[in-house]
Amino acid sequence: MTSLLKVMLILHIISGFTALTCGLFSMLNKKGARNHRLTGKLFFYGMTGVFVTATFISIVKNIPFLFMVGFFSYYLTCSGYRALYLKKLHMQQQPAPLDWIISITGIIAGLALVTFSYFWFTQRGMWGTVPLSFGVFCFVSGLKDIRRFYQRPDNKQHWFFTHGSRMGGAFAATVTAFIVVNVHIGTLSWVLWILPGVLIGVWTSVILSRYRKLFKGKKTTLTTTPVVNS
Repeated sequence: MTSLLKVMLILHIISGFTALTCGLFSMLNKKGARNHRLTGKLFFYGMTGVFVTATFISIVKNIPFLFMVGFFSYYLTCSGYRALYLKKLHMQQQPAPLDWIISITGIIAGLALVTFSYFWFTQRGMWGTVPLSFGVFCFVSGLKDIRRFYQRPDNKQHWFFTHGSRMGGAFAATVTAFIVVNVHIGTLSWVLWILPGVLIGVWTSVILSRYRKLFKGKKTTLTTTPVVNS
């Protein structure tokens, strides 16, 4: 088991580095261009590796928070990736069983994190803010997925913004993981779990707002993503 754990730790680091670098390139690349699609796929594969290895490590080493965060970050990754296959929801496209599984998993993971936050608030004070914020975001995102399956979006570009926001959230998770492992600021270290998500969330919102203006100006219907600078 010890040897297998070492292997999984190495794979976890490799997967995390792949997700971190490819996620950054995807954020910077021109959206819809070949490089963006390539780095996006590599980011997805990297996050898959992170999820598998984190799940194994969390079970073996009994780290429940890592276990839940793994599902949280991979839910964002999968829902963002699947958005590319749900471009016609506004035309009554039916979500696949996989889409329901992903969304329900997000809701369950969110509820688990919110519940877990209670124990951290009572035992670790402000550290409870970390699982609470993650859990609320995950839970609300899962509910939004389900609502879109029933109340179809009227925006033809819905899939683009869902993809961008969820992948941005998943990238924030990788950046957060990198920072909390390598940076420590004592009793305020819990802030490092929150701040990267806030900053990258703002960055993602700025990028997507530019596309909203572009789409509105051109009054375009997206079947492919126009190539413009982020």
